[in-house]
Amino acid sequence: MENEIDVRQALEEARLAVKGLPRTGDGDTIEAYWELCCGDVLVAEDNLREQRRYWENSALAEEFLDVAGYLEGFDHKLDDLNQAVQRMVDAVYEHPALKLRLLGFRLLVLRRIGSLHGCELSAAEDVESQMTMYERNIRYADSGEYDRVEQEGFLKHDPVEWSTAYEKVIDEVERLVEEQLDDHPRGMGFCFAYWSAKEHVLLTKFGIEWRSPSVMNPGVHFD
Repeated sequence: MENEIDVRQALEEARLAVKGLPRTGDGDTIEAYWELCCGDVLVAEDNLREQRRYWENSALAEEFLDVAGYLEGFDHKLDDLNQAVQRMVDAVYEHPALKLRLLGFRLLVLRRIGSLHGCELSAAEDVESQMTMYERNIRYADSGEYDRVEQEGFLKHDPVEWSTAYEKVIDEVERLVEEQLDDHPRGMGFCFAYWSAKEHVLLTKFGIEWRSPSVMNPGVHFD
């Protein structure tokens, strides 16, 4: 799955190519849908690199899951799908329930690969463990038990980010924040402008109190 010069145009062309195309299992059909999967991943990754349009990535992941669910039925696409879904997992943020579904799909693919080769892949255990943590954190956040939410990675994040209420609105929040900061230079100090705008939109428009990484990590210096 190679990077394209214009990944957005490539994605639109892939969508047009499969419009009305039956999912029959024909070789050309399989490859056409695979191109769509690739396009979803590449555009999602491009959004992260550009630090723009984060709010698009959840819809791209949903489209990916729909098409990948069809392609999973073909053994020769499993290795490609395993790599693609892992990249999509890495491109989705602040959507724990959606990420859990992506992880679930990767686990299915890993088990299918293991079954074909007559062995259990160690990566499957890692994915299962991550899924268990996601399920637990979502449950704790939705019940307001924020102190029981397990942190991911080095930096601490507000546990409210694991809640269903937060996930339901975050795409709209990101879209509104991007509109507000459209002309703001994305250099030193941009993260503080971004966090301030995000905190304001979450509270005033959706009634969600959110603490930025700078508040959650007082001893860390952010540029």
